[in-house]
Parts: sequence; C-alpha cells; structure tokens
Amino acid sequence: MKSKFSQTMQDFSRAVIVPVKFMAVMGLFLAVSVILQLEFMPGVLQTFGGLIKTMMDSMLNNLALIFCVGISASLAKKKKVEAALISLIAFLFFLAANNAWLTLTNQLAEAGEMGLFGTGQAVVLGFQVVDMNVFLGMLVGCIVAFIHNRFSDKEFVDFLSIYGGSRFSFMILIPVILVTAIGMSYIWPVVNSWISSLSGFILTTGLLGVFIYSFGNRFLIPTGLHHLLWMPFCFTALGGTAKIGGQVYNGAANIFYAEMANAGSITSLDPSLRFATFGFVKIFGSIAVSLALIHCAKKQRKEEVKGMILPSMFVAAVAGITEPLDFSFLFASPLLWLVHSLMTAVSETILWGIGARTYMLYGLIDTVVSNSVFSPSVTKFYLVIIVGIVMSVIWYFVFVLLINKLNIKTPGREDELAEEVVLANTSNEGIALDGSTDFDFVVAGLGGKENIESISNCFTRLRVTVKDEALIDSAQLEKISQQKGVVLNGTNVQVIIGMGVQGFKDDICERLGMSEA
Repeated sequence: MKSKFSQTMQDFSRAVIVPVKFMAVMGLFLAVSVILQLEFMPGVLQTFGGLIKTMMDSMLNNLALIFCVGISASLAKKKKVEAALISLIAFLFFLAANNAWLTLTNQLAEAGEMGLFGTGQAVVLGFQVVDMNVFLGMLVGCIVAFIHNRFSDKEFVDFLSIYGGSRFSFMILIPVILVTAIGMSYIWPVVNSWISSLSGFILTTGLLGVFIYSFGNRFLIPTGLHHLLWMPFCFTALGGTAKIGGQVYNGAANIFYAEMANAGSITSLDPSLRFATFGFVKIFGSIAVSLALIHCAKKQRKEEVKGMILPSMFVAAVAGITEPLDFSFLFASPLLWLVHSLMTAVSETILWGIGARTYMLYGLIDTVVSNSVFSPSVTKFYLVIIVGIVMSVIWYFVFVLLINKLNIKTPGREDELAEEVVLANTSNEGIALDGSTDFDFVVAGLGGKENIESISNCFTRLRVTVKDEALIDSAQLEKISQQKGVVLNGTNVQVIIGMGVQGFKDDICERLGMSEA
C-alpha cells in the first residue's frame, strides 16, 4: 500500500511538471516583452512588446485550464490525445455546471470595488465560479485521467460501438463532473479557509518558515516528490494572493510574473517571493560543490572528473537542472546531501533576512532576464551576489573537509575503476566492449521487455514501472553510459539521465514498440 501510494504521488508529481516546464518559457518571453516596452525603445518595438505581453498574459490568466489538459494527458496510460480533449471539455462542463448551481441557489457573490476579490469566487472563461484557481485544473485533470484509464478500453456490440472506448469514459465523466461541480460549491470554501490558514502560518513564521521550506525543497529531490512542495507555493494560493493591475493572482511565481508585467508601477515585490528563490543553490551551490568534488578527486583522475562534473555544473548553474550533479555525490554519501540541503536552507534564510527580493526559480539565464525588468533597489540583486560568493566559499570548504575527513568516495575517489568500460559514439548511445548498448542494459536491468509495464520521464529521470521487482538487476542499469544514478522503490525504477532524458526515453520506447505512460 505504501509503495503504491508513493508511486501515485510520483506519477502526479511528474504530471504536474509537464505544464510547469512551459512556464519557464512564458516567464522568459514576459521579461523580454517588458524590456521591449521601456520608454527609450522605438515605437515599433514597444508595440511588438505589448503584443507579446498580451499573449503571455493569456497563458498566465488561464493556468487552471493548462494544468487540467497537461495533467490528464500525462497521467493517461493510453489514448493521450483523446484524454487531453476530454479534459478540455470536462473543464468547460465544470465551469458551466458550477455557475449554474451557484445561480440556481442564489450563491453568486456580488462584485465590490475590488471586483470579486475576497469573495471566494472568480470569473473563469466567462463563468463566475468558486475560485479554485490552479487546483481546479489539477482536480479535473486527475478525475479525467482516472476514469479514462479505467474505462477507455470498454467496447460494445456493433450498433452501440460509437459509445465505446473513450466515448464511454466521456459519458461516465458527465455525471461525475456535475456532482463534483455542485459539491465544490460547498466543499471548496472550507478547503480554501484551510489553505489560507496554512499559508498564513507559514508566512507568519518568518525566517523559520523560509528555512523549513528551503530545506524540504532540496532534501526531497532524491524522492522526486519535491515538486509537490514547491509547485503549490509557486502556483496556487498556498504561496500567497495579491491583486495586481486589477487582476487577482495566486502563488509566488504567478504573482512575480504579474509584477513583471506591471514593472513600472511596482516599488516593492510581494512577500510571497520567499517561495521562489530556490534557484540560489542551483547557481552558487552547484558551482561550489562541483569545485569541491574536482578538488577532492585523486590526482590521476582529476581530468576524468572534470569531464564529468563541469558539464553538469554548467547545466545546473545556467539552466537550473541540478539532478545530474546532485546524483554524482548523493549516492556516495547521504550525509553530504543532508549538509547540502542544510546549506541551501541557511542561504535562502539569510537572503530573505537581509532583505534580498530576487526571483530565482531556475538558473542564471532565467534569474538575470526576469529580474532585469526591475530596479536593483527593488530586487536587491547585489545582495544575492555578495551572499552567493560568501556562501560558495563556505560550501566549498565544508564539502572538502567532509570528503577528506570522512574519506567519502565521491567521483574520482573510488578505490578502483569500474570494470565495465563504456565508449560514446556519435549517436550518444553507449557501447560496451562486449558490444552491448544502453538499450540492452535498460532491458536487461528491468527484467526483460515483458516485465516493463510503463515508461515515462520527468526533467532528468527515466521513470519505469515494472511488473515484478524481483527481476530488476541494478548492476545492469548502472552500466548505462548516460546514467548518473539509479533509484529503486518497489516496482518503480528511476534512472537519472540528465537533460537528454526525453530523447533517451523516446528511443527506448520506439525500440520496444511502446508508448510512454
């Protein structure tokens, strides 16, 4: 039961990340649009910037729908296109049914001077409904995926065949969505009060709240469940609520994006920003850890370790993808990971305590571009640089001390080289001396093709569910040339690949004749 629950949470975590990936692109273009609209820019560029901003606003203001479609398609085990279409229709059904019920029972809130702000209701795609924000998309997306996976294969006799398959799951969803829409009219106001209380508690605990959040967000990475911590704070009311430019926004990242779009009138950034600064460790922490690992490697293996660590450091610092680097030392010493997480929490707590108000959700590129639309007096970006340099030095020496003192077997410090020598060819697929390829190692490590139930991926990990965990051979999986680590949890297998995981997964699925989960 525990293993199944963990698997379900990881599947949900992976599904939520699908739409979040596109948020980074939206933030980048939103920042560009703001820069193009600066007063000294030519009129043509200002107009172009305004058009881009309007496009990005349409995404920012409809995240619930985007999450709904993204989650349902990701969680669907088959017929993903049909699942995505059904989720879109189900979302509209919910809005219509909820609005109709609120109208029928005289529960529609009256708009005041600040519109519907504070009433617990909002206008979504023209419908006034209970204000569930992104949670609505998550709820409907999960419901659609669950019913779709259970009933989309149901077929009927010929003259009723039109009602079989995905249409049958769609038919079941209609009454389910109706009941859900009515139920949320009464359930969500209670849930919303709980969320407000929890959010208020974390926000009012000051630096302690920042420390706990920062530590958990980093420490949970090996489980893959860290998304379930930061994502609600960044994209839902759990991270805070603010009214900007006449529009209500929920979540640290959403609020910051809205402030970017109204940068000219912003003199101070919303306190919810404390939940969107975990890019600090991706930039400064990654550089410090990388240099420490290289320094501690055996002399004869330093060049080899540089070749492995420096690309991972670059990806972590610039793009914000830290897992290739994280897993290069996490398995060697959980203690180092604990210290790394504590250093992360200390850093973010210090930054917030001394007044830094810099948005840092991903890597260096996103951080520089996003914060460039505000004055340094607003973001206090110079404090980030100062703290970053100081903490990087401390990070470096703490890691060097622990690695040497405890003789931790980080890369380049192993007692002997791995027996299997792997070469890389132009197709980026490893070929061992015996002719075996990464594909062979994947299949053998997972207990054969027949033992593989589903294959998917997140940012950096190949995620596989097998039928019989007893057939898993971790030694074979560790021979994969591109792997940075292997995580086993019952029938759930994760192979850390890095940023190339999408292509790696697609190739594996194609050669197996499987579709992704």
